[in-house]
Amino acid sequence: MKLLILDGTIANSPVGQYTEQVGLAHGADVTRFALGEIQIAPCLGDFECWTKTPGRCRTHDAAQKITQAIHDADLVTFLTPVVFGGYASALKKLVDRLIPLTDAFFHEQAGMTRHQRRYERYPAMLFIGLTDQADEEAQSLFTELAGGNAINLQTPWFSALLVSLRDNHWHQRIEIAVRNGLTGGPGEALPLPEKDALARACTPDFFAPESPAPRTATILIGSARPKGSSTSESLANELSAGLEQAGIRTTLVHAISFVKDGILAEKALATILAGELLVVATPLYVDALPALVTRGLEQLAEKCRDGKYPLRSVVGLLNCGFPEASHNRSAVNILRIFSHECGLVWAGGLAMGAGEIIHGQPLANIRLVARAQIRALRRAASDLAGGQGISQTASDDMARPLLPAFLFRWLAPFKWIRMGRQHGIGWRQLHARPLNDPAGSTQPPSCSRT
Repeated sequence: MKLLILDGTIANSPVGQYTEQVGLAHGADVTRFALGEIQIAPCLGDFECWTKTPGRCRTHDAAQKITQAIHDADLVTFLTPVVFGGYASALKKLVDRLIPLTDAFFHEQAGMTRHQRRYERYPAMLFIGLTDQADEEAQSLFTELAGGNAINLQTPWFSALLVSLRDNHWHQRIEIAVRNGLTGGPGEALPLPEKDALARACTPDFFAPESPAPRTATILIGSARPKGSSTSESLANELSAGLEQAGIRTTLVHAISFVKDGILAEKALATILAGELLVVATPLYVDALPALVTRGLEQLAEKCRDGKYPLRSVVGLLNCGFPEASHNRSAVNILRIFSHECGLVWAGGLAMGAGEIIHGQPLANIRLVARAQIRALRRAASDLAGGQGISQTASDDMARPLLPAFLFRWLAPFKWIRMGRQHGIGWRQLHARPLNDPAGSTQPPSCSRT
């Protein structure tokens, strides 16, 4: 048996050490990666791991070898501090790089569009979140996010735990979970989204009728694609035009500023904190916010705790590659919790599916297809300019499908085939299984092996 521990804690956590001990006690071969000590590049969101180097990320760093270790494992444990109800950026950066484990092509599963399996076999997955106190909301969101990852990463067994070191029984809970994961014991049912989950996440906090309108806004573009080429920026530009027309001065900041700490990151933080309204315009990466956005929010939260700034409210503007907008629900909830933990007002969310249909075009170019989204963004700009949160009407319009899900799934293969041919990749190669080759199963020098 092979146990793989992906440790996203900042320092050596006793939970990670104990998980390793439990694995050894059950006769497992244990490998543990301290993710905070490993250089991993952020996902570029270019889909080349599906169409140019199918099954492998083209970025050569430790993530490739960790992906091989996941493929070879019997149980993978994802360990992270709980940040805004989700994962810390150290773990999220790796999770974003795991999409080569899946196939580009889609199918329907549990009433929603998902990616197909690339491999015949996948490991069991245990998600452990470290928190000072596990309240019901945090437990629900962490389990929802972990469950979404479990479905999309094709695991046959799944469990999610929130662990507090103040709980005298945390050792016992982890021991049971690891044992069950290694031996195929009882796990958890994969969570299915409630029909109104996205609408509830997008609902803004209460705004008094006399609430002042923001005079300045910053839009954080979460995509790592080149400037001017992402759906997130197209949506941001449409909203920005409405805000500017209403007299709200708007500035765009790109999350790529948070690739590393330094002058660019500090400048981006200063710009965001100087605006009265923050709009996070971002794609969905593996069921949640991209790691670069998460890192930016972590640093913003530290700044907010240090002093008072003009920033007072937050809006989420999400898009995902699946046709159903409801896939965005966990990411929207993470933004909502971020707002509240920072003492900011949650001004509501806008979320759409099938964002790749836009693919960086101005919305005016696809007005017939995106007319509901254009209407939603204009309504949202009017709502915010009136000192109110985003209306349910705007959120509902934004979530309207650009295409019916069945039609999206039927058309999508043509895109992958076309993109593959541009790189000299044929149909059979798109479904390649490179990790089945044991020659690729090497460990990076910065991991510990027991």
